[in-house]
Amino acid sequence: MEGRLLRFDDIRQATVAIDEVGSGNSAFMATRAVYMNVLIRNVPGEKARSLKRVYNDIGAEVAISSDAYQEREGAVTDLIVMGALYHHREARRILAGHSETLPLVHLIESITENAPEIV
Repeated sequence: MEGRLLRFDDIRQATVAIDEVGSGNSAFMATRAVYMNVLIRNVPGEKARSLKRVYNDIGAEVAISSDAYQEREGAVTDLIVMGALYHHREARRILAGHSETLPLVHLIESITENAPEIV
């Protein structure tokens, strides 16, 4: 038995590797293998916390300022949304009906779905 770290630059690369182990579900699984980090600037603290909660609930992460996290009034934060393509799509599904975070969801979608990692 041996092991090594794998890093996938894009969905195609992940799909090939997953196919090589004999999985019958590589197209779906590949969306969990490619991580994409998105930087968004100047987000109101309340919206940042809402986004962070959803991403945390699905096993991903959003880095926000401590002022926003501690609910300081008037806090505005940059944030880094960290997750696999699967996480970004799942967060979009969950937040589809939440008008307060919809602009963030659409921005993340436009960045991730048009990224070169989606071959």
